[in-house]
Amino acid sequence: MLSRWMNALALLGLSACATTQLASGRLERTEASIRAAEEVGALAVPDARLHLQLAKDQTAQARKLADDGDDRAPVMLSRAQADADLAVALARETTAHNEAMSASEDLKAVKARGTP
Repeated sequence: MLSRWMNALALLGLSACATTQLASGRLERTEASIRAAEEVGALAVPDARLHLQLAKDQTAQARKLADDGDDRAPVMLSRAQADADLAVALARETTAHNEAMSASEDLKAVKARGTP
C-alpha cells in the first residue's frame, strides 16, 4: 500500500514538471512590446517588420515550449522581447530620420527665400 502511494506521488511530481511556466509578467511585457511596435509603425519599415514577425513567432514558440515542459521557453521569450524592442527602435529611428529630413528641407526652403 505504501509503495502505491509512493508511486502515485512520484507520478504526480513528474506530471507537474511536464510544463514549464512562463513568468506572466515577462510574457505580458513581451506582448506589450509587440503591440508598441505595431503602434509606432513597424509594419511600414521593412527591417522593423521582420523583427516584429520574429517576435511574434518566438512568443508563440515560447508558449509551445512551455506547454511541452521545455526549459528553453524563457530563453525563447527573451529572444522575442529583444526582437520586439528592436522593432520598436527601428520604427522610431525611421520616423525620426524622416522628420529630420523634412525639417532639413523646410530649412533649405526658408534659406532659399532669404531673410526678410
